[in-house]
Parts: sequence; C-alpha cells; structure tokens
Amino acid sequence: RVRFQKITIIGVGLLGGSIGLAARRRSLAGEIAGFVRRPESLKDCEKTGAVDYATTDLFAAVSNADLVILCTPLSQMRQRVTEMLPALKRGAIVTDVGSVKTSVLRDLESLVQKSGAHFVGSHPMAGAEKTGVLAARPDLFENAVCIVTSTNKSSVAAVRKVKAFWKLLGGRTLQMAPEQHDLLVSH
Repeated sequence: RVRFQKITIIGVGLLGGSIGLAARRRSLAGEIAGFVRRPESLKDCEKTGAVDYATTDLFAAVSNADLVILCTPLSQMRQRVTEMLPALKRGAIVTDVGSVKTSVLRDLESLVQKSGAHFVGSHPMAGAEKTGVLAARPDLFENAVCIVTSTNKSSVAAVRKVKAFWKLLGGRTLQMAPEQHDLLVSH
C-alpha cells in the first residue's frame, strides 16, 4: 500500500485542495502540508480541511516531504521548483497537475534529478465549474482519467508510486510519453 510520511501541495486551489481532501480521507500520508502565496488563503485552507497545515513558507512546506505536488499555473512551476530545491529531500517524488507535459518535463525533470529527487509528470483530467480551495471536493478524481508521463530518465519506482497514488484517489491511470500526451490533449 502506498503511504507517504508527508505530502506537500504547492498551490492549494481546486485541484490541490481536492488532492488534499482525498488523500486525508484515505489516510495516504502522516501529514499533508500546503504552500500558498497569499496569507489570506491560509484561512480558506484551514476552513476546508484540505491540508493539515498551510504556510506561506515554501521551505517549511517542502522540508521532509516524500511527495510534492505542483498545483500552480504552468508559468510558475519552474520558479517554484528552483526555489524549493534546497529544501527537497533526496529520493522525494515531485509531480504536477499541469495540462501540458513536454515543456514541463523539459524544464523540471533535470532540475529535480540534480537534487537527488525524482520528477514524474501527471495530468488528472478533472475539474469543476468553480475554482479555489473552497470548491475542493474529496471525490473530484473518482473515475477521472489521470495521465502519468515518463521519460527514459524516469525512475520506474517513482512512476509506479505516482500511478498508485492517483488510483488510490479514485482515478484511472494511463502512462505515456509527454509528447504523446500533448498531442492527445491538443485534439
């Protein structure tokens, strides 16, 4: 059974908050931390119970995490990863929920690997009309297709854990190359 000591969600909005609620409901982590940029978001995170604790301190959020999930807009991912690298534990797994994979993997895979951690791309095909953590739902990923992308540099064990994680949240996983994913999604 896949369980993590600590899961960190970077960007606790609709997707991040729903991941937190679903992971808490299924006891997939000893603790779930959330990183948010705006202090006003801290109260909303607490109100929904999406994470055990939320913080505006990226280092504190990422420190000791086994699984880090990037739920920020694509344009912010590289910057967040660069900022959090010094706090990233060796052997940790970093994944994301971005809808574009080729550029994300090109930007992030080698950065994360240099710090001794693993990057595996994810794209859960789930969403809702509303956005923000207050719209988060623990069942958002039930029966949703989640595409997990791997490259020839991917750790097989890390890919397996990420697939198991999405399955435990209720999703159905498909594994493919990032280029294949982007082609598929653009249609």
